[in-house]
Amino acid sequence: MEVSKSQEEVKKTHHIDENIVEAEIAIVLTDIIGSTKFVQKNGSRIAAKWFGVHDKAVMNFIQRHNGRLVDASDGHLMYFGTVSDAIAFSFEYKKYLRVKKFPFRSRVGIHWDKMLIVKSEEHLVRAGGKRINLEGIGKNIAARTMSLCSKEQILLSSAAYKRYKQFGHRNRFIPENALSALVGLYKFKGVTEPEAIYAVGQIQLQLQPPPDSEKAKRIGGHKKIKTKLRHKKILEIFWWLSYRLFWIALFLLLWFIIQISSNSFYSDLFKFYLGIDLFYWFGPTIIYVKKIISLVLNNI
Repeated sequence: MEVSKSQEEVKKTHHIDENIVEAEIAIVLTDIIGSTKFVQKNGSRIAAKWFGVHDKAVMNFIQRHNGRLVDASDGHLMYFGTVSDAIAFSFEYKKYLRVKKFPFRSRVGIHWDKMLIVKSEEHLVRAGGKRINLEGIGKNIAARTMSLCSKEQILLSSAAYKRYKQFGHRNRFIPENALSALVGLYKFKGVTEPEAIYAVGQIQLQLQPPPDSEKAKRIGGHKKIKTKLRHKKILEIFWWLSYRLFWIALFLLLWFIIQISSNSFYSDLFKFYLGIDLFYWFGPTIIYVKKIISLVLNNI
């Protein structure tokens, strides 16, 4: 009896082992931003139509980039064999939401880790269970990374970023002008070590540090990420120049007003035609500035 029991236990253990595969994969989590508010505002029927179109597109993109869907609800849990495939999926997915003018956006978080891929037994699948499950701390890190993501961002954990940089742009679906940046160091709830988070995108806006979430707190990093001029889009260059020209024009205007107000003839002329006494408004400031300049010159 003992022999037969041990044989049965060996068979069960062997059966369990057959259903579990350990592999290094890129875990991707997505989540529709404000899905509950969207349903409340538009009603279940309209929301269901949008979500249906959304889910169909996600499935197509997963298949196109050699991925595998694990679970789906407001968002999707999936995995890919390479980080490049995961990033390519993310770029195409984000672009689709923008081009098709979806009334909502989605978060995307990517993490590279060794995970257990668990295949469910057939009777569980027939009962409505998932065909496969992912087990490991990597799923938690991917979820925390995703939770930080803003609507136009794609965020990577440090492990995913290192893997991506190691193999570079070997995927034709990743834009040639894709940029990446370290957005900060974050402390994740339930994870011992802090995590360096990276962003990939095509414009400076997509590379900015995301704010804290309920399960992730920023503990270090630059407040703003700046890209080089050659990496900026035409619209970004326009606003970049406009911002600087505004301050230059403001400085020149103030300089012009101070020069007029310090001259009694022009000040009186300005007051006569426009009814504004410049010396009354700027006189004390001019006197104060002159005293500072005099003090500095005397101490040199």
